[in-house]
Amino acid sequence: MPGLSDPESRHRFGRMAVICSALLLGACSVTPKKGPTKVVTPVRDADIADLTRISQKLAELPAVSDERLKIDSACSTQLLDEFKSRYFSRWTTSVPLYDFEESRDFMRKEVNGGWYGTNKRKVSRKQLQGLLENCALKSFPSRSDTAIAAAPGHLRGLPTHMPFYEKRNDEPFDMLSYPQVKLNEPLRVLHTSKDGVWLFVETAYSNGWLEARDVALVDAELIDSWMQAPHLVMIQDYQAVSDGRGIGTYPAKIGTILPLAQSWDGWWEVRVASAGEGGKAEIRTSRILRAAAAPFPLAFNKENVALIGDQLLGQPYGWGEQYDLRDCSALLRDFFMPFGIWLPRASSDQIASVPRRVPLVELAALEKEKLIMSKSLPFLTLLFKPGHIMLYAGEDREGRPLAFHGSWSIRVQEGEGARKQIIGISAITTLAPGKELGLVPGSSLLEKVTEMGTVTERCSAAK
Repeated sequence: MPGLSDPESRHRFGRMAVICSALLLGACSVTPKKGPTKVVTPVRDADIADLTRISQKLAELPAVSDERLKIDSACSTQLLDEFKSRYFSRWTTSVPLYDFEESRDFMRKEVNGGWYGTNKRKVSRKQLQGLLENCALKSFPSRSDTAIAAAPGHLRGLPTHMPFYEKRNDEPFDMLSYPQVKLNEPLRVLHTSKDGVWLFVETAYSNGWLEARDVALVDAELIDSWMQAPHLVMIQDYQAVSDGRGIGTYPAKIGTILPLAQSWDGWWEVRVASAGEGGKAEIRTSRILRAAAAPFPLAFNKENVALIGDQLLGQPYGWGEQYDLRDCSALLRDFFMPFGIWLPRASSDQIASVPRRVPLVELAALEKEKLIMSKSLPFLTLLFKPGHIMLYAGEDREGRPLAFHGSWSIRVQEGEGARKQIIGISAITTLAPGKELGLVPGSSLLEKVTEMGTVTERCSAAK
């Protein structure tokens, strides 16, 4: 997904690479053809053995009872300070996160692509040219205004809801789908589309086009009061939060952060920002169930890891957070947010955020396995292969390493060819999910993982 330095982020560094982002195993690999073309059989919808053999409840995993499942207070404080600095950065500094010329060039390149639409036909040149004109790139960027997300929204690569697909039958991989913006997340507005319907914004982890109706401008006074207030974090997924006006109610995902106004028996009263006259933010209060949120941050312990992780397990995979779902990097980011641990949005940026990473690329599979189990901390160590990110989840009862991740598909052998086996959910699996089906040689996660890193290394690196 989009990110500052992620090589698979298509909206900055080329289309082909990002197709790999968040896809599992061989789903995004490009290999030269050898010999005659082999028939690829249709996708089959069935569960792999890992999903039934391994408990899909975190509290039942051996690692979740592990006493190592904690972070010392000094490190927690350091991680929280980093989180707040990054989360509020679009308010506290006007220095852009991304190169304007790069963003401008990317939008121009987008309209030259051979895209397919929902009707499975090529998007017309007229439509593409109209989108480019609506970007108003001659004056880009034209603004630098602090703002807030008045509603959950999705960043888009171009100012349109129309999906762009690489192939006729390439759903759900809409190449214009960027990360989802959470309710009341800090933003900076950089540009307005020609028709005024869209705003080009920066979040603390990405940039793109967001509908103007979902954005409200904030001033220094509001920013100061918002940042200084105690905060709650949503710990139940898709909980309803009213705009305080009796007009709109929004589903707030795990990790949504809101200022606390008051506490009542059975309720929290939180501050919410909505768009008012002139597009300026108006602050009201809204009540949410007490069980839906907790003081931010949550303590990182086995009870809370299970509380958050179990809600994220089994959810449908959502490329670019389409339909309010999650892909692999969104899954891990939302998992860590309630604990006050910052992760960037793209998988390669996430692993790069960890200092002193352990390289695995030159090791044989068995050597990798031993090193992962000896050097990893459960639910704190990231496992990375190009285009995919996972979280180490301890070992199964046979002593094999487990991973918590959002999975799209695997490639299994079918006669002389191969076929795609859809997983399509977030799950706990081994590093060879689908092995019983006969994986394409060299395509297991264990064989493809290239490096690992533990997020608490940020604390030791700063000493």
